[in-house]
Parts: sequence; structure tokens; C-alpha cells
Amino acid sequence: MLKINTIRIVIFMLISMVFLVFNAISCVKEPLPEQPFSPEEVILTPSEDVSATILTDEYIMPVAELITTKTYPDIIMIENKYIKISAIPNRGRLIFDYLFKPTGNSELYRNTKPSPVKTATDYVVEFGGYYLSLPWNPRDRQPYDLEYKLIKEGPDIVEVYMWGEDPMNLAFVEVWVIVEKDSSLVQLKTRISNKTEEDMNIELKDYAVVAPGGGITDNSSFIIPTSEVTIEQSKDNWMGVRGDIISWPPTWSKWGSFEHFGSFNIQTDKMMGPFVAINNHDTGDTLVKLWEPADFFDGIHVWSWGKDYTDIKGAEPTANFENYTGSISIPLDKSIDFITYFYALRDMQDMIMANPAFAGWLRADKQVYEIDNDNLIEIQLQVGSSKDYENINLRVFLADLDENVLDQVITEQVAAVSPAELCNRSWEISLKDIIVEPGEYIFKLEILDAHDSLIFTLTSPPVLIK
Repeated sequence: MLKINTIRIVIFMLISMVFLVFNAISCVKEPLPEQPFSPEEVILTPSEDVSATILTDEYIMPVAELITTKTYPDIIMIENKYIKISAIPNRGRLIFDYLFKPTGNSELYRNTKPSPVKTATDYVVEFGGYYLSLPWNPRDRQPYDLEYKLIKEGPDIVEVYMWGEDPMNLAFVEVWVIVEKDSSLVQLKTRISNKTEEDMNIELKDYAVVAPGGGITDNSSFIIPTSEVTIEQSKDNWMGVRGDIISWPPTWSKWGSFEHFGSFNIQTDKMMGPFVAINNHDTGDTLVKLWEPADFFDGIHVWSWGKDYTDIKGAEPTANFENYTGSISIPLDKSIDFITYFYALRDMQDMIMANPAFAGWLRADKQVYEIDNDNLIEIQLQVGSSKDYENINLRVFLADLDENVLDQVITEQVAAVSPAELCNRSWEISLKDIIVEPGEYIFKLEILDAHDSLIFTLTSPPVLIK
């Protein structure tokens, strides 16, 4: 009896094995076609709505001696999957805080209870954030409080409208703050109108108190697309004498060498693009500020307390980007408009060019190549975007110094790029395949969206082939 049971068990096991093998064979599919995407690429995280919330439970020290300035002002919180920002119209703060979720760090300095801090010429009380010099309270050196209205509250876009009138020149200021879903971009549309009975002349500044990563560190760098800056002032002239023109970037463009208080100026007509950025390599945070039109501002004043900020009561490890205009004439019943953008990226190493959608750099591994001795050119690329993009197309060209295209050397499709997931690439190109004769050349990148529309371009520093 035991023998019969054993035989039955063996037969049952054989039948089961045959069944499993048959199923396995039937499940085999044709091999998948090779994917056009690099294995570095990732799938974007699911889309999330953008929303707005009004908070009234945080004390913020009043500075302006106005009955309308509240100690518990409305704080407008705007949040999507990448950022959580706040605006405080009652303090004139168009942006008060900017939290970048991929790193968990703030990108702007904020202080609800600031103390007076002595600069080289005066005392300042700095709440931080981003704000304008209109409408302005000259006594407190602070923007006046604004009124506001929520225009759109999500789920695809949040739009906040703020407005106020300057009591001195009666300029009427309007700002629309816009945040969309799945984006780290904050867009600020500003309009200044003349509603008086005669022509008006104004001068305008905007102020961004930046501290990417929660504070500048030794391994933070200023990114400014220019070849020179002008020294304004520095403690004991450590940067140079006022008026000195310094080639950019100097050693102190890295904040680890920014020893003491110092300030410098950039003329915007000497810039390769209308943007500035600051990069904290220790935390992986990069904050980009851009503006349109490119020639709206005449210059940028940049200053920092430097590494010895701890010796100055009330000072913080921050930097100030202050764009300024000359005198602007606004005729009766006319307006002027400009747009400011902020966005953050994670793990950006450098930046040559930026627009509201993309930022990045492109370069060859060497500056000089010899046709007889060098076989390959390595082209390196890093690009980040202010919002989620899928299926973008990269094209890299060899060009002369006038950007006339000579040859297309790279074509590649990228599955996804976002504020948190950058596109990092490195290609090796045969030197003899692309170079016809010695000379200076550049590489030119074009990025096209899924519909083949050009959305970003940048060029590499020149390379010499001899």
C-alpha cells in the first residue's frame, strides 16, 4: 500500500512539473526593443495639485509705524509637490519664504523678529524674502504693506494679486504671484502705473535676500554670466578699491573666500543672460533668479556680510541680489511691466545659461586639442528644468564662433527631467570625424519638447583645435 501511494505522489509531481514548464514557455514574449532612454533617467513622481492657504497665527514684528500693519498678518502659503512658499502682503513681502522639498531646505532668508544690523553706512532691519522699493517707507527702509486678493486657488495654478500706492510719487504698483503644479517656478508679474495728472519719473530696485540650503556655506558659489564686475566697497579694501574692475569669476565668487563684508556691481549690458544664481554644493541647493525684459534693469548690486558675519551682531550667512534701474519716465495713464522668476534645482554643479524653463552647462573636457595627438573629445552636459518635462530631445552641434552650425554630433531623447532629477550626459566624439581644419570651435545645445519646438539653447566655451 505504501508503495502504491509513493508511485501516485511521484506521478502527481511529474504532472505538476510538466504543467509549470508549459506555463513558463507560454509566458515567454519577444524581447523588448532597446529603449532610446539612458538608464540614468527616471520616471517622474505623480502629479500633485497646487493649493493656497491663509494663515493668521504667526507673530511678525511690526516695523512700519502704520495702523494698517498687523502683528499677526495674513500669510499666504502656496504649496505643490516641489515647493512651499509664503507671501506676506502686510509686510510688502512678495515672497517671504521658499522651501524646496527635494532638499528640505529654504532658499531665501526669512526673519519674523529681525534686529537692527549696522552696515558700513547705516542700520537695516531685514525681514528677508523678495520685495520691491515701491511702495516704500523711507523712514523704516521697508516696503509699505500691500492689499491682496486670491485670484486662482488651484488645483492647476495659484495666482495672488497684490497692490499698493507709493505715498511719495503716487506710483501705483501691482504684482501677480503665480505658481503652477509640478513646478519649482515662481513667476512675479509687476506693473507700475502712472495714475496721476502729470508725467512721472521713478527709480526702482528689487531685493532678494538669498540663503540656499538654509544659509550660505564655504562651498557656496555665486553664478553670474559676466566677464567682469566693479568693486563698490569692502572692509579694509580686501576685494579691491572702489571702482576697480575685476575679471569674473574671482576667487571670492566662492563664498569660502568671501572673508569680510563686501559689495560689487554688474552692468546688465555686460551680461550674457538676464539671470543670476547661487549654488550651495554642500546641500545640493541652487536658486536661480531671472527677469524679463532682459534690459529692464541697468545693473545688479551684490553684497554679503562674508564669513566673519558672526562678528557682526544680527548678521547672517546670506547674500543680497539687488537689481536696480536708472530713472524711468512713465507718461500720464501709462504703465511699465516686467517679470521676475525664481526656481530651485537639486544637485546642479554649474550654470552657463538659464531661462524660465531650463538651466545648464555644456563644455568639452579640454580647452586645447591637437589633431595629431588627440583622438577623442569628451563633451559633458548637465541640464535641469523648473518643471516636469517628458520626452525632450537633445541635439548637440559643432559650430564656429559665430554659432554657424558645421555638423550635428549628438542626437538623444531624454525620458524625463525635473527640478529634482537633472539630465547628466557625457559623450566621446572622434576628433578626426568632425574637425576639417584647425581653428576655434564651440558646441551648441538645442533642447526641443515632445512637439519638436525649440525651448532652450546654450553654447560651450570655445575649444582650440591645432
